[in-house]
Amino acid sequence: MIMIQLPGYECQLNQDGVTHSTQKLESTLRDLLMMEVVPVVAKDDYGSSTRTKNDNDEQEQLMNSELVPLQCAKSIIPCRTHEETINYRSSCTFQILKHDISQHECHLQYAMRCCKQAVPLQADYFPVATPRIQKAMNNVMELLNLVNKCADNHKTSGTVSFCGYKYERLRKYLSSVSFVSSWNDDLDCVVTFNYCEPIYYSTDATTNNCNDHENCNGSFFQGDASNKSRSQLLSQATEFFVDCHDSISCLILRSKNLKETIGKKNDNEVYMEDVLYMRNKKSSLDHGDVIEVCLEVDGCAGAGASAGASADKGNFLPIYYSKPINAFSHPNRNTMLQALNWIMNKLKDIGSLWRKGGSGGGGGDGCDITKKNLYMLEMYCGCGAHTMAVAKSNIFDSIVAIELDQRLVDACIVNCRRNGCCPSLMTIEQEGSQDARHYGVTPVHVFQGNASEWAKKSTSFWKQTQKETRAANYCNDTVSNKTSKSFWYNQYYHVLLVDPPRMGLGEDVIQLAIHGSFEHIIYVSCGRKALIRDLMLLREAFDVVDLVITDLFPRTDSVETILHLQRRSRKMNTTM
Repeated sequence: MIMIQLPGYECQLNQDGVTHSTQKLESTLRDLLMMEVVPVVAKDDYGSSTRTKNDNDEQEQLMNSELVPLQCAKSIIPCRTHEETINYRSSCTFQILKHDISQHECHLQYAMRCCKQAVPLQADYFPVATPRIQKAMNNVMELLNLVNKCADNHKTSGTVSFCGYKYERLRKYLSSVSFVSSWNDDLDCVVTFNYCEPIYYSTDATTNNCNDHENCNGSFFQGDASNKSRSQLLSQATEFFVDCHDSISCLILRSKNLKETIGKKNDNEVYMEDVLYMRNKKSSLDHGDVIEVCLEVDGCAGAGASAGASADKGNFLPIYYSKPINAFSHPNRNTMLQALNWIMNKLKDIGSLWRKGGSGGGGGDGCDITKKNLYMLEMYCGCGAHTMAVAKSNIFDSIVAIELDQRLVDACIVNCRRNGCCPSLMTIEQEGSQDARHYGVTPVHVFQGNASEWAKKSTSFWKQTQKETRAANYCNDTVSNKTSKSFWYNQYYHVLLVDPPRMGLGEDVIQLAIHGSFEHIIYVSCGRKALIRDLMLLREAFDVVDLVITDLFPRTDSVETILHLQRRSRKMNTTM
């Protein structure tokens, strides 16, 4: 039996992925504590953190190897079973290599890059990928290596003839294959064939050269594509798609400046469809209602009325997503759900406290905030993975979402429409209401923009404008103003939600967080070094009051850290 290798992965399949996950997350938390960027916390059974003293003796005591696992167990979510360490990745790309079978046959195989080399997978599937992708990988490679049946007059007695591959046009110049699946395996799986030369040719002549395992093989043709060549290619691609239609929902052929799509089409963009389910449920520890988000209704904890019973879908609120396949979306559905559940309940607690007039209830800038709305600013919002759930939970009265990538901005707007939180689809009465939550939805204002540029303009306003002017602007949130990006630069936001790329927050965003109106920050981080750097800067004004660390990519060194930071009390005589 051949053991499948995971090129570039720390923990191979023959090693204990559960132990690796726990140790990795414990090490990450220990590093944060040793850098003194997070406080020592004590948690109750529900998982809520309360601040304790953070003196050197206690910090040193926590570093004791016997005490760290106990602390980590309440701040990390490691993989609990072997199954959680595999079958999770919903986005994968594999290089295509050629493997000599005989003098005439050249089979294709999947490979991954490791140490600047292509390493064959030794199998037609990838155990770390979602089951839907694994099935698609197997079907795709089986069809790509399918040999034509020879006609009788090509057969000779006592010999086996090779009559070419059925999908030769799809094989030629194929350099890599990308697979993207929905978080829910029952929905979409899109396969993209990436070619290193144009997918159209002025002639159908082909040559095979099996000696070059790294680069494109065969001659390539200059000039414009002929209609005949394109029609032949699409005919073969359509037949290929039909042959594996049970495992994929869309096939894309892509080369430089050329793209053909077989299957679903959304104008010029292909979207993955997804749905999550959200509900309020009673806490088992008498902490009131908690928000639960899950992939399937039957998969939610305690969803069924009794053991083996189907859950009542009427108790769940669906959250719909359209995600562009060529832009970023969370590649691990397990970690995404863990983070989303944690974030939702933190925001729920923040919102409840604000409406009761508790901590950070408006900043005291002269406007009667008890009659005003609760705003959240989200930077790096992507396609709205967090945004849509927050909007449909009615925690806030308005959400402003910022994203640089225009593809993701367009997708986020589509998702707002699908989930009923697009301001342009609301009535004047709803959008102008002092409490849009009464209408069961939070309006989301989506803008394309660079987080750093937004932060510069907003920080300048908060530093230079007098408190009286800020209060007047905050109270003047009329319907007509809300369509203006400049209006939203200067609003009073209670919460900042950030999910930056691995390099972390920019200096301008840090300055906005410190000098702006935010009382709370929810920080989602996938970069350890950048997170420590940002926390060192943010502690000028904020304390970390809670955090959780999840296993972003099991069997690798990657983690995702989600933190709740709360502003320390401002001095009454400050101009900020």
